[in-house]
Amino acid sequence: MKRSKGILGNIAATIYFIFPMCLILIILIVIPIGFLTDVSAIRGSGFAPPNTITPFMGICGFVIGLSLLIPPLRKMYKALPWLYPLTKIFYVNLVILSIGLEILNRGYQVINNARHATFFILMIIQIIACRIAMCIYFKLKPAKYIEER
Repeated sequence: MKRSKGILGNIAATIYFIFPMCLILIILIVIPIGFLTDVSAIRGSGFAPPNTITPFMGICGFVIGLSLLIPPLRKMYKALPWLYPLTKIFYVNLVILSIGLEILNRGYQVINNARHATFFILMIIQIIACRIAMCIYFKLKPAKYIEER
């Protein structure tokens, strides 16, 4: 019985990795490129569209959270030791970029060139400061692979 539970857990982890986690990894890698296009579109048009990163952040957080909470799905992090640090670092990066885009959108709510420039500079400072804080955090507490509990 225990052997069949292990096999079923491995199958569940494999299926979960193939469909939702591969999609989430693609999203986590492509969103920074989309962030650059969003910023250039906002700067070019002078209009603040809705923040498109926030829904992706929620979806990614849900899928990653499920994979960390359900023990059979956690096996994929043991089989692929690079996956946990990658998802952790890229998810924090996604949060940082979402906050930066929200700051830029707040600056473009009013038609004022000085305010636009101020909030653009504020967004750059926020991204740099948060990335430095993230680097310090991961230097002090490296994102290692998950051990079985």
